Amino acid sequence: MLERLISLLRGELQAEAAERGPFERRLVAVAALLLETMYVDRVASELEHVAVKRLLMEHFHLPTERVEQLVALAEVRYAEALDDWEFAEAVRVGFGLAERQEILTMLWEVAYADGVMAKLEDRLMKRLARQLELGEDAVELAQAAASARSGMLGGTPGEA
Repeated sequence: MLERLISLLRGELQAEAAERGPFERRLVAVAALLLETMYVDRVASELEHVAVKRLLMEHFHLPTERVEQLVALAEVRYAEALDDWEFAEAVRVGFGLAERQEILTMLWEVAYADGVMAKLEDRLMKRLARQLELGEDAVELAQAAASARSGMLGGTPGEA
């Protein structure tokens, strides 16, 4: 862990291309970012848990058992991480522009899942959008799509 911190501070740390285990690094990274979105406001609701699993199932066409394994692995990686940079970098490198925009939409969907858009969630989305190299137009489209999918059209009810 100390070596990773020193490498990060020196700018030597690179996003790992391959995950050691049953999933590609980029899938683990997406799952970890979804978890971060769920945890960022310190209130992880059952609705957000369900949204994370549903989105992984739908987007990556995974059966329930594989999603459970992926989320369990992502929980471990998220807990071990010094910063979300390594996950954002794995997503930026591992997916094309349209796919990154869809992943940002997924992140917004988790943020909207409990019906409360916390300021911490909003800040996280904006920071991750920059890390994923998505422009303002892509961010607005992702947010609008997530809002429509979650039924939060016309604003962000319950904003905290």
